[in-house]
Amino acid sequence: MAQERVIALVDMDCFYVQVEQRRDPSLRGKPCAVVQYKKWQGGGIIAVGYEARAKGVTRQMRGDEAKKKCPEITLVRVPENRGKADLTRYRDAGREVIEVLCKFSRCVERASIDEAYIDLTEEVVRRIEERGPDSVTVDMLSSTHVAGWQTETVGQSSESEGINLDGRAVGVFQWLDSLSRKDASLYDRRLAMGAVIAEEMRAAVERETGFHCSAGIGHNKVLAKLCCGLHKPKQQTVLPHASVPQLYSTLPIKKVRGCGGKLGASLTEDLGVEYMGQLAAFSEKELQARCGDKCGTWLYNLCRGVDYEPVKDRQVAQSIGCGKNFPGRECLDTKEKYTGGVYNLPYHTSGATCL
Repeated sequence: MAQERVIALVDMDCFYVQVEQRRDPSLRGKPCAVVQYKKWQGGGIIAVGYEARAKGVTRQMRGDEAKKKCPEITLVRVPENRGKADLTRYRDAGREVIEVLCKFSRCVERASIDEAYIDLTEEVVRRIEERGPDSVTVDMLSSTHVAGWQTETVGQSSESEGINLDGRAVGVFQWLDSLSRKDASLYDRRLAMGAVIAEEMRAAVERETGFHCSAGIGHNKVLAKLCCGLHKPKQQTVLPHASVPQLYSTLPIKKVRGCGGKLGASLTEDLGVEYMGQLAAFSEKELQARCGDKCGTWLYNLCRGVDYEPVKDRQVAQSIGCGKNFPGRECLDTKEKYTGGVYNLPYHTSGATCL
């Protein structure tokens, strides 16, 4: 069934910046960003620390513009090797994180240098059988948000707990309380246990590597990815299936994994829809007629929060590519330039396979 699985996405917060801050602890707590190795206009920004973001610095800026916006910012340049960015230190750091995540599941899919999907279903089922379905408490979910259960109430008291809870914790408490009823969804109970494991995973990552991260927990990879970005940094979000329509009602189609680019643009133009939830008004046959059988069925399920793509047990990239632009003066307009420029690309590709 569509809700049987418990999938988490772990996303490292400003990972490139964290890697540099671990290398140089004096950068911690200060505005900083990581920039490309090319120095034109200060270099393109790859990652912006949260302290710099608070000063108005964004990834769309170049280093010189960031300096004007935040004079105290430290710009760390990515290492260069054979005329290309050398990402070895970031790949190595990402591998450290994967090693920790693999202690919690036998199925971990490395999606990028700073992201990984984890299938927690097996461990969730084992823990529920061992501890019972109602063993999750608010204190186990100290940095968890539950989509659709967030409340603006601050300082609300829980009589049964005898403590004051903030708006986040009130939502978590109310959600967990709803799961204690006899007619509560087994699948939501699984999500609750998955959230506990995700809290433990994130704590282990920070303890063993020094890096902090955020997470999303849902029934599939798409939902885990979507809810992961709702609350950052150092936080996580659970997306119960019943909360999907509320999230989708204001979620632009192009923000959904797999619905960007030409597909998202064609859906907006041909169907007149802007938000993911609007697709639910179309039947499966209507979507198939416009998008083809396979894509139409996929969209029909996806707009209802259903997706069957498995987490693939993979800790290294499936394929490795390397490219380099040669603009302006670097244009390969002579045989010598061409030979020198192309000659180095295999070295970068072979180096990247050591993930």
